[in-house]
Amino acid sequence: MKAQTNLTSALLAGVLSLILTLDASAQSQQSIDETRQVSANEKITLEVMRGEVRIRTGSDNTFSVRGQLDELAEGFELESDNGFTRFEVVMPRSIRGSRNEQGSDLEIVLPANSDVEFTGVNVAVDVAGVLGGASITTVNGDIVASDLGGVIALKTVNGPINSSNNRGRVSLQTVNGEITDNGSSGRLEVGTVNGAMDINSAAEEVTLNMVNSELQANFDGTRTLEFNGINGEMSIAISNSQSPRVNGSSVSGEIELQLDADVDARFDLRTNVGSRIDNGITDDEAQRPQFGPGRSLQFITGEGNGSVEINTVSGSIDVLAP
Repeated sequence: MKAQTNLTSALLAGVLSLILTLDASAQSQQSIDETRQVSANEKITLEVMRGEVRIRTGSDNTFSVRGQLDELAEGFELESDNGFTRFEVVMPRSIRGSRNEQGSDLEIVLPANSDVEFTGVNVAVDVAGVLGGASITTVNGDIVASDLGGVIALKTVNGPINSSNNRGRVSLQTVNGEITDNGSSGRLEVGTVNGAMDINSAAEEVTLNMVNSELQANFDGTRTLEFNGINGEMSIAISNSQSPRVNGSSVSGEIELQLDADVDARFDLRTNVGSRIDNGITDDEAQRPQFGPGRSLQFITGEGNGSVEINTVSGSIDVLAP
């Protein structure tokens, strides 16, 4: 009976210690509520190592940051002068925190025409409405970005990117994560190493790079498309573009390209290790070389004003119309 009492007391003491530890951790977080007057097109630099950050735009020329700093933060730095604003959550050089720590939880509001540069490590970022350009870089974390304008660069190593209604020069890059893009316009560049890409874009110029990935893409009005793939399947549809210029290559995997029924282009399709080429646009058929395992197919539709050049080492090529 005495042993059972001792065990119960030990468990209660452990629970109490955990509660006190969590409460102390919560109380140790520093609140922040800072506002500065800035220019309408302020250059803003943000550094937050861990946590979650939301970036929004306001109706006036003010910069504000509100929320909770990282439990391990040593404070913050906020400087604003002559069109430049810099905010940083100051962290120790070496971090040895517990797994229960969540990092910073911040909302940052700034003028819509600001140019924003954000860097972090273990941080998720949600940014919307910035029209003067946005460079968002994190190592481990999701990026959600919408209604951005100007030069836009979204980059993470381990995490997905969700992009919607961004316009200008848009670059989306991740190593281990999926990329989703809806409604982008202007120029679009997308790259992933291990992750799927799902794209619905009205960009006029597009560049795609993928390794060990799958691509599902629908382009509306795209004039120029360049793509490169290694070990993956690509399904691409281009509509409302009568004379597109397409240049693509792959090492292995299937390439499917759908074009308008009245497409006006010269086609040059080649495989190097005997894989198939299927033509769903005309009655022309792929030819085998006299020597070697590859196949090739060349034909013209309309006046041949556009061009479609696709080469694969050991994959297959399908071209088709709706």
